[in-house]
Amino acid sequence: MPSSLTQNRRDRERQERYQAILDAARRVYFSKGITNTTVDDVAAAAEVSKGTVYRYFPSRETILLTLLQEGLVMLVERLEAAYSTDEPLPASTRLRRLAKAYFSFFQTHPHYYRLLMAFDRPGFIESVDPDLYEHVLIRSTRGLAYVVQAIQQGVVEGELIAEDPKQAAGVIWSMLHGVYVILGHPLRREMMASDLESLYNAALEMAIKGLMAGSRKDSADGK
Repeated sequence: MPSSLTQNRRDRERQERYQAILDAARRVYFSKGITNTTVDDVAAAAEVSKGTVYRYFPSRETILLTLLQEGLVMLVERLEAAYSTDEPLPASTRLRRLAKAYFSFFQTHPHYYRLLMAFDRPGFIESVDPDLYEHVLIRSTRGLAYVVQAIQQGVVEGELIAEDPKQAAGVIWSMLHGVYVILGHPLRREMMASDLESLYNAALEMAIKGLMAGSRKDSADGK
């Protein structure tokens, strides 16, 4: 049996090889694009055989999902900082800060946004390890949870009204995500006659003011 020292060395070498392949995949996917990159390209960039890549990552989709997971880790960290639990902020301010953090992240790291869009393609989920998918789902839900918490705070403090804060958070996220999708194509940008940031901010303000208008209406009705 191998000694513990030998086993530790082998574990370290496997981890280093895994990270080297992932680093190579990040470089090649981000430079060539998701649809134009193959596992052969990743193997060449990592200077290993295609079989070695598959030994660490069972499928091309697993590589993409692993990269998406690292992007989500960074995004959730930004959302956590934007929410700022320790600061006594109004709920509407938290929502604006969260939306700004979301916008800023995908402007700074557009490749992770493209990975997120690739994740929506039919058959993608079925082709990856369920445990890895679960990790991505948990991190995605954690990011949305900050929006839910902000809306819940607004409801408690009387600044906002929402019968279902989670549903309201989903509506806001859908609106903002939809702006990215709509203005992601030059033709649609020309049709809308608006730039991405302007339309994004307009959608955000419409959503927040809608929640606040409901609160004001209830106050006026004596509720």
